[in-house]
Amino acid sequence: MILIADDLIRVDKYISDELDEIPREKIKDFIKSSLIKVNNEKVKPSTKLKMGDEIFIDDSLFEVPEIVPEDIPLDIVYENDDFAVINKQKNLIVHPAGSIVTGTLVNALLFKYGYDGLSHIGGEDRPGIVHRLDKDTTGLMLIAKNNESYRYLKELFETRQVRKEYLAIVFGNFDQKSGRIENFMDRDPHNRRKMSVRPSGRKAISEYQVLSEVDGFSLVKVHIVTGRTHQIRVHMTDINHPLLGDPVYGNFKHKFNLDHPLLHCTHLAFIDKNGREMVFDKEVPEEFDRYKQILGL
Repeated sequence: MILIADDLIRVDKYISDELDEIPREKIKDFIKSSLIKVNNEKVKPSTKLKMGDEIFIDDSLFEVPEIVPEDIPLDIVYENDDFAVINKQKNLIVHPAGSIVTGTLVNALLFKYGYDGLSHIGGEDRPGIVHRLDKDTTGLMLIAKNNESYRYLKELFETRQVRKEYLAIVFGNFDQKSGRIENFMDRDPHNRRKMSVRPSGRKAISEYQVLSEVDGFSLVKVHIVTGRTHQIRVHMTDINHPLLGDPVYGNFKHKFNLDHPLLHCTHLAFIDKNGREMVFDKEVPEEFDRYKQILGL
């Protein structure tokens, strides 16, 4: 697996942020054992990264039980020989993690394209996966069909050359109908499954625009400049506008029977390796639209 550094922080912290399923203490041990190298050279866990450094992670660290292809429906928005754009459905984990090795997007991709039809340098358990969406986040995702495409697309993400816009229904009404949220995010020290705004973290930037509002609720479009874990959920909560239905961040009481946030990646744009502008848009799913109608948004 290869990561391309986009932050000037310690290598052990960078990998811990990127691969949140591996404890940081284990990452330190892997670095000391040369299972993780920077620019193919042995480093210390405390080594500070430079922009563009290549972090090589031995695939043996991702050994999991055999991942079998599964016939899980996929909504293919577009595809060519290099990549596919899919519209991910709700309740779909992107890749195997821990004891979860079935029912993921990876299982579906293996059924659709086969192992040889996907990139495989992003980790043995992540063929084709260039970036992630949370389990219950719906919308547009890029899938790499070969290693060359993976390297190209990964660099676009790392250098912030992919534009991603989301729609979300949030609590409250905004005094400022558009704005930019810029701070630092890190793991919550009291709950490793959560992220929080902390000066020790990595820079996180979101730009929002209120599209419509009713008393107590707003429909917002959010452009994420960076791509930190749970970024939109944390940023909206930090300005006191948590997402409707979010059971983890700022779970405001509401009358709706929702146990997941209404968040959808509706827009994806980038320049492909041939210099062509690729732009994709996808409307919100039926459930999201139903709550928009109920609220009058």
